[in-house]
Amino acid sequence: MIRCAVAKIIGLTGGIASGKSAVAEALRGRGLAIVDADLVARQVVEPGQPALADLVARFGSQILGADGRLDRKALGDKVFSDPAARADLNRITHPRIAAASQAEIARHVQHGAPVVIYEAALLVENKAHEWLDAVIVVAAPPEVQKQRMMARDGLDEAAATARLASQLPLEEKLKVATWVIDNRGDRAALAGQIDALWKDLEARYGTLVAMLPSVSGVMPAMTDADAHDSEPHTPRTPERVLVTGFPAFTARRMARKILERDLTATVQLLVLPRFAEDAGRFVDELGAADRARVRLITGDVCAMDLGLATAEYHALAAEITTIHHLAGTYYWGVDADTARRINVGGTRGIVELAADCRRLRRLVHWSTVQVSGRRHGVVLEDELDVGQRFHNHYEATKLAAEVIARDAMRRMPVTIVRPGIIVGDSQTGEIDKLDGPYYLIVLFATNAWPVQLPLPGRGSAPLYLTPIDYVIEAGYRLGVDDRAAGRTVHLVDPDPLPARRVFELVAEHARTPAPRGFVPASIARALLRAPGLGAFTRAPAAVVDLLSTSVHYQTKNASELLAEADVVCPPFESYVANLVRYVKEARAARKKGGAGIEAIEDETYDPLA
Repeated sequence: MIRCAVAKIIGLTGGIASGKSAVAEALRGRGLAIVDADLVARQVVEPGQPALADLVARFGSQILGADGRLDRKALGDKVFSDPAARADLNRITHPRIAAASQAEIARHVQHGAPVVIYEAALLVENKAHEWLDAVIVVAAPPEVQKQRMMARDGLDEAAATARLASQLPLEEKLKVATWVIDNRGDRAALAGQIDALWKDLEARYGTLVAMLPSVSGVMPAMTDADAHDSEPHTPRTPERVLVTGFPAFTARRMARKILERDLTATVQLLVLPRFAEDAGRFVDELGAADRARVRLITGDVCAMDLGLATAEYHALAAEITTIHHLAGTYYWGVDADTARRINVGGTRGIVELAADCRRLRRLVHWSTVQVSGRRHGVVLEDELDVGQRFHNHYEATKLAAEVIARDAMRRMPVTIVRPGIIVGDSQTGEIDKLDGPYYLIVLFATNAWPVQLPLPGRGSAPLYLTPIDYVIEAGYRLGVDDRAAGRTVHLVDPDPLPARRVFELVAEHARTPAPRGFVPASIARALLRAPGLGAFTRAPAAVVDLLSTSVHYQTKNASELLAEADVVCPPFESYVANLVRYVKEARAARKKGGAGIEAIEDETYDPLA
């Protein structure tokens, strides 16, 4: 095993159902570097890994599930009561687990961790304790362990007793313990012992946590089930989330959402060099605890290895658990080369990174409902390329990007989200960009002329407007929901209003003239292509088609995955007043020389281009 003259490596072990993983999670929540041998063991038997092939050769294909992955219960049934089989299992897996664990410990040491906890159920059995600086043993009486196994795993008493008997007696582990945590009680008793352990560790080793972008001093709340290791086979690894696309509004909001919802998570923001100063201001505006959990990475999704040095790229890949790929160009009038470079090339680069992430739990690829192009009728969430034509290069390249993400689904856990047209926050109205039909909302909200403006096209088609707060909350929930892996989800209003009614409501709340009549679609397209007029409206000709294309986006997956959390898209009528108020106040602020929305009124402004 790797040793370091500075870093201290401390073992953490305990019997089955003793609460070892709950202790590890609490220490991780305080910022300690943890290497979880159980997690490493799962990674070395993933499909395609040599260890899985060796296990199948030894124990037969019956140990595989329908998806080709290892069925741990089936394997456990074969080895727990058979010492020879268990020895073969150990022979196949332990050397590989040890090598992978070495690499993880080395990574933490390289990043400056003064103390690394090596969590392993068979720490003493494998004599790994002999090279460690100290050992923590989590203990519980056999009867307590047995009851927890029966309740947790659905085992009968005989099966629980057999599993308990297959492990080294607790007395043998206690002989090598530097510290013992007695976890026979409730969560309060466990938390008190962890506090005492922390003080002892600090007294012996000094600073325990590296000065890295990670949370320190924050212990996540534990339930009684947590305290008793209710799910020891799937310990929650603290999230290390990469967010691309800064400084777009969606990327800013997603970063804040992650920090708000998960106090143990850290966020890596991938930022183009020209936005580094803006990113610094964004971090400075966060609270002190949140600032410590954000790291800025200067790079480019379109460049090889994200434009990072080789060592930096591999360190990032070793750390990341979740990726929210929000980077892209969303300007409808973008040229083909730029759209292809950013939307397609950027997605390819992120998928390559995801493939290199050993700890990857989810890649969330942010697409758009507009991959449906010129289609009419019902569009299913699981449909993608059905030979549709497109209004512009933006739509075409977003579909090409989604093809890449969809292909990656066969090799890694990917969730694809397709928001509708993102508008302001349903509570505050806040938004960062005016484009396409959203600019028409602003146009009607701020119409100072005593005339009723016509719509470009009839406006009879449903307009799928989606407030940013719903999009981010839903996207975050899907990113942490295991059921969402391999799914595509439409984030839209399931009962959208016709475009004309949307603009009528905007005018009504803004107290401006409502739209009257329409410019026929063919004439509107020609006008918007004329020099000067397209720039005046900020609305490429595709907007005309959008307002006239009758399409319905199915929301089956969204309903299934988000219903329990009560995350639903609010109807436009419920927040139109807030959108109008924000737009009018921002315009007024700009006229007085304030920041207002000056940047977003520049038609060429695209933070991701």
